[in-house]
Amino acid sequence: MPDHADALTPPKPSPPWVWPAVIFLLALYAGLAFSASLQKGVSFDETEQLGVGYDIWLHHDFRMESANGDFVKRWATLPFLITQPTLPGIDKLTWIRANPYEFGYQFLFKSGNIPENLLLQARLMIVLLGLATGWLVFCCSREIFGPIGGLLSLTLFAFSPHMLAYGGLVSTEMSLCLTLLGATWSLWRILHRITWARLLASLFFLALLFLSKMSAFVIFPIAALLLAAKLLSRRPLEWRLGRPRTIASRPAQAGIFFALFLIHGLVCWTALWADYDFRYAANPNPADPAILSWIPTNHAPLTPRWRQLLSWSRGAHLLPEGYLDGIEVLLVERPVRLSFMDGQWELGGSLAFFPYAIWAKTSPFLFLFLLLAAACGGCAWLQNYLRARQNPPPPAPARAAPLFYDALPYLALVAVFLAVAVAQNLNIGHRHILPIYPAIDILLGGSVGLVWLSRQRLIKGLITLLILGYAGESLATYPNYLAYFNPAVGGSSQGYKHLVDSSLDWGMDLPDLKYWLDLNNPHNRQPLYLAYFGTDDPTHYGINARWISSYPEWYGQTMKSLDPGIYAISATLFESLYTNTEGPWNRTYETDYQNYRYNLRVYTSTLNDPARNASLLKKYPYPFWVDASNNFATLRFGRLCAWLRHHREPTDNIDHSILIWKLSRADIVAALGGPPAELADAPIWDNRPIASLQDHDNWPKTGCRVPTRPPHTESRHRH
Repeated sequence: MPDHADALTPPKPSPPWVWPAVIFLLALYAGLAFSASLQKGVSFDETEQLGVGYDIWLHHDFRMESANGDFVKRWATLPFLITQPTLPGIDKLTWIRANPYEFGYQFLFKSGNIPENLLLQARLMIVLLGLATGWLVFCCSREIFGPIGGLLSLTLFAFSPHMLAYGGLVSTEMSLCLTLLGATWSLWRILHRITWARLLASLFFLALLFLSKMSAFVIFPIAALLLAAKLLSRRPLEWRLGRPRTIASRPAQAGIFFALFLIHGLVCWTALWADYDFRYAANPNPADPAILSWIPTNHAPLTPRWRQLLSWSRGAHLLPEGYLDGIEVLLVERPVRLSFMDGQWELGGSLAFFPYAIWAKTSPFLFLFLLLAAACGGCAWLQNYLRARQNPPPPAPARAAPLFYDALPYLALVAVFLAVAVAQNLNIGHRHILPIYPAIDILLGGSVGLVWLSRQRLIKGLITLLILGYAGESLATYPNYLAYFNPAVGGSSQGYKHLVDSSLDWGMDLPDLKYWLDLNNPHNRQPLYLAYFGTDDPTHYGINARWISSYPEWYGQTMKSLDPGIYAISATLFESLYTNTEGPWNRTYETDYQNYRYNLRVYTSTLNDPARNASLLKKYPYPFWVDASNNFATLRFGRLCAWLRHHREPTDNIDHSILIWKLSRADIVAALGGPPAELADAPIWDNRPIASLQDHDNWPKTGCRVPTRPPHTESRHRH
């Protein structure tokens, strides 16, 4: 294995054949990511990203959803400035009340636009971000491990199901991958040699990082680790601004780095203000009190310290109001959320969630690459150790191993980002650790590249087989990259038993549901009952369904009885997330379900007797029964899902995210009228206060039987 160059030494020229290989891999990546995205509908966040981004360009409106950054919103909607789709008017209620998802839905589906055209334009812009990330992965790896290592790192990136999935979706994930990797790489380079090119690169990537997402603040601990490693290494700093010189003194280096910190901070602060048009107010018309700012539901109060800090920042106009609103949204959003992992629900998240997500959703070939690199690296170290014992080398000054030292920025990125993610309680998606994968591709591909240079045929043959297997698995996953799961946990078809939400189901598979229905249920011969998680529009694809649940709750629920037919249920709702019966079915839900069921039977029995019906409505007014019907439908869906989890495997699935059952009358009777399939002691939310469902003192609270309900007893059913 050749000696490794110092971190300050530029990479050796690559063989001519490397560049066609790089172009081929990048082109293949772009083709796979873009063509796969064209076969999908609207993903959950794309409605708000596209609607809000275009609104920013046209109306300079910064009220809606600043918590996820503006860079991808502006970047993805740049083509709209040319094609000029119709945006809901500023006189519309959806714009005035600033709900980003409702506004985005109106923009895509209710304003005369063609959603497929808007998605094509915006997703093509995200593919460009993916290409830039892939190129950066190659450059970073080549700089340390040489052209073979760079090419292998790019191969891992180009066939990664995660990079392919988010390389064609309008979300913040790919922009964060690019800017965080670029900021880490450029900061590490400028800590060793200061040139105008390196300074501009670090300013550029860092400014974009802070425009991409609030996760940008993770760069501070990463930079602190890199700075400490640089100063402890005692390596000189090369100055190339003006007269070249070498600075060996650590205090002098620290002073220069502090000055660089101030310069970067000033540029990032200016970039934030520029993004918000150098205007403090988020509202494009602050004089109009009717124009609202978006406030998330289910929010907690700010702590006194944060309230004081934000109040001071607002008073001093330290940052734009829209950016401060984004920080506040992240701080006040429900601090404890329910997560689902490996068939279990967890309140407030679990330290094991992201490690488990990595295991469940990472290709086994990557783990095999890791084992191969570790085994060969261990053998090489042992050989060097034994050789050194036989022929001790002359003493040399202590210094970090060049290869390890050069890889520090990517090791720091993976370690810090993963540690921050694990420490948080937001366990809703594997995508929240996506930025670690490009760094892993660099480290793993480069390490395997060094192993390749051993020139042993057996090793090269093994690496070739692993690469072919990795690429073949990726191509076999096409186009359902988001739903990829490791075969060790059952593969994609069993993914819903392990992780849901954006780890599997982001609501973008309605086009394939329509295709399946056309083949298996032509002319709607059987009724379709639909429970959908997402912001796409089933009616846009001609799907005629009876609604049994949805999130967001835009479509309501059928109050009629459930009959035999086709039941299509999004995996996230099937595992009882984002419903009013979250978590396992339990005694409280069962009691409320039976009481609602009894009450509605009482009401139904009076429909043919006007006198009895009038007497019942006088005692229990009509709004009571509307509320009872809604809550019964919610509980009925929860009980159905609990029964299906234990008694019926799906008949089929749509791209692994929408589960299909064909239920008979006997199935429905057993699910809704038989013994409960699962029965926990209490709701998983039982330690939280539950608001009353009724405000009128003379009305009995829903959830208990009409004839015997004490008039002031609260229901414990979460609504």
